[in-house]
Amino acid sequence: MTDVIPGRGQYTEAARRQRLAWLRERSGTELESLETTGLNAQNLVGNVENFVGSVEVPVGLAGPLLFVGDAARGNVTAPLATTEGALVASASRGARALTQSGGVVTKVLAQRMTRAPAFEFPDIATAQRFTGWLHEQRGRLDEQVRLVSRHARLVDVDPYQIGRHLHVRFVFETADAAGQNMTTAATWQICRWLTDALAGEDGLRPRAMLLEGNLSGDKKVTAASLLSGRGTRVTAECRLRRDVVAAVLKTAPEAMVKSHVTTVLGAQQGGTTGYGVNAANIVAALFVATGQDVACVHESGVSIFSLEMDGDDLVATILLPNLVVGTVGGGTALPHQRDLLTTLGCAGAGGVRRFAEIVAGFALALDVSTMSAVVSGQFAEAHQRLGRARRVDFLQAGDLDAALLQPVLAQGLGDPGLHVARVKQAPQLVGDGISSELGALAERRKVTGLHPLTVTWTPGGGTPVTVDLVAKIKPRGEDIVAGIAKVLSLCGPEVHRAWSRWGPDAEFTDAHRRELSVYRRTESALTDLLPRCYGLLEDDEREAYVILMERLRDDGGPWAHNRIDAVLRAVARVHGHWLGHDQDLLADGWLHRVPEPAHLAKSRELWEALVRHAAADLPGLLDPRREGLLLGIIEEAEHWTQELYALPRTLIHNDLNPRNIAVQDGRVVAYDWELATVGLPQRDVVELLAFTLPPDATAADVDRFLTVHARAVAAVSPAAAALVAGCDWRRGYRLALREFLTTRLALYAAGHTQREFGFLPRLTRTAFRLWHLEQAQDGG
Repeated sequence: MTDVIPGRGQYTEAARRQRLAWLRERSGTELESLETTGLNAQNLVGNVENFVGSVEVPVGLAGPLLFVGDAARGNVTAPLATTEGALVASASRGARALTQSGGVVTKVLAQRMTRAPAFEFPDIATAQRFTGWLHEQRGRLDEQVRLVSRHARLVDVDPYQIGRHLHVRFVFETADAAGQNMTTAATWQICRWLTDALAGEDGLRPRAMLLEGNLSGDKKVTAASLLSGRGTRVTAECRLRRDVVAAVLKTAPEAMVKSHVTTVLGAQQGGTTGYGVNAANIVAALFVATGQDVACVHESGVSIFSLEMDGDDLVATILLPNLVVGTVGGGTALPHQRDLLTTLGCAGAGGVRRFAEIVAGFALALDVSTMSAVVSGQFAEAHQRLGRARRVDFLQAGDLDAALLQPVLAQGLGDPGLHVARVKQAPQLVGDGISSELGALAERRKVTGLHPLTVTWTPGGGTPVTVDLVAKIKPRGEDIVAGIAKVLSLCGPEVHRAWSRWGPDAEFTDAHRRELSVYRRTESALTDLLPRCYGLLEDDEREAYVILMERLRDDGGPWAHNRIDAVLRAVARVHGHWLGHDQDLLADGWLHRVPEPAHLAKSRELWEALVRHAAADLPGLLDPRREGLLLGIIEEAEHWTQELYALPRTLIHNDLNPRNIAVQDGRVVAYDWELATVGLPQRDVVELLAFTLPPDATAADVDRFLTVHARAVAAVSPAAAALVAGCDWRRGYRLALREFLTTRLALYAAGHTQREFGFLPRLTRTAFRLWHLEQAQDGG
């Protein structure tokens, strides 16, 4: 039995069931309660890893409670997710007492989120000079924040110097988001700018920096947060009539105040931060019910509760100084949590102030009820009985309707009179691509992936036709790069730093534009290999990039020699058409940002970091021998890449593997061209063979396929034939194999430590087999 949880990073029902079976075997329990779940695994990217099932927490309704607050008004019923008996009943009783006395007054006082990087300087004086300089840069700091967030606003910069160490507390307003991620991104941008701005300033430059020096109080109870606030600072107050205290709470105002004084003294002796009864119970129950970050419960549950007499009435107040809540992002988008937020009138933008007031109001109701229970002796008896600078209208699956598709199809088919009559959507295809998953890690508010459609339209002056299509909705290349960064951030600081430095210039940038550009080409060598395209949508305002293509059904045949031959001959037409015209391709600009030739050698630290991490975490995949081999190739990259770029180059698919190929009625179709670039034609051969040949492939197999490919490229034109004859085709293959091993395979291997790629073990064995075959011929 393996000790590795299966299906890492896979968000499918099949992967969930695979993990469930693994857990059953490992634990020896049936786990019948996890057999079914109401959650869709595909919708949980960014919320949970290794998804195996869901745990039901009972949700009870507390209230109604009458609010007369700023944002919360009227009767509110609160859904409390809890397994603690008496909690809902006690909160309801307090709500009834407050409501009968005229309701609870609530007000949000401030909303703040903090991040506090720490800087180390050579000496005290430098730290002090830096502090003065930082105060002078306030306007530029605001500019940096606006670069990464349209919601975050920097409201304070508070430095704390201890010797040569300087902690800087950046304070932000974050609108309707709780803001931890938003402020982290904004602070990181500021720190990057500081590093660049002071690169040549020896008298000011920090010697070292930590993004968080532990001063912000993130997920911790601190006196600083109590005083200055972190999250939403919200207060609630009510005036309880004596008759209501007696009738509902079963005690007297004087007894409540006397007990309050006694418990304050106890809290002081215990060193309690703040003072309260059990506001954290309401915070936790509402957090779980509405998808808040439950790790923030203890800091959010800090409170200052007060009771005093005013004439014959009892005045009760509560302050929650650190309520870390949001109504957008995180777990608030999950179906059950979203429904409950909606019932509170708090879902989405504009809801956070109302939600904070609701939490404070019910926290006050519970504290009043619990205190009265302690005073009257009911406490024990009751318990005995009872997670962009502008607004973007992101494309959603429901937008794939006749109104959206009609102009796309009319333009794509060259028929201005075309009329779309009906669009029927089928469920989104499972396993719609690694790039879509990576994009979703960075941006989950918009839909991506493969969406099957059955569309009926009438051509201008014609008869209706019905066609099965697929709408391929692409993530931005920038989102893919950010998604990879998110995965690699879990691989340790060396990998994360290297990707942060070199990743944005890698082959994934502008991938969305690149694929759309491929489908705009008219060369038959290329269009014959593509799925039929019915139209393209490129809308930067909505960040919507859609290809309407034919719905392909691969015949599922085995990857025998004749099938590999067919693919090689088909892609060879593309290779031969542009062979030797790489500069023209680049000059045309339709491939957008292609990494410069020297990028692979310059980014050596990235590939080395990926290999070292994968070897450390997956020794069965990359043993010391394989690790050493890859590191050796990378070390010599500056030399062999010069030879690689001197050989004839062409347009290549750059991701030519069975996931992106369909063979239908003898016709070879290659899709997913987002990584198309300029490179050696043998690069596509390497990838296809690494994915399709068995790990015991022979040199004769490789010879055969290289011959098939070279002849097919040469057959395209006399110019292509001359280029093929004039270079060492086998040497090009060996150089392309080096490139594949040290870049794509290294990236797959590092990613495999966080997101399981089922194909990778076999691919790795075959790829190294191909390498050893070349070494055996003394040509590597």
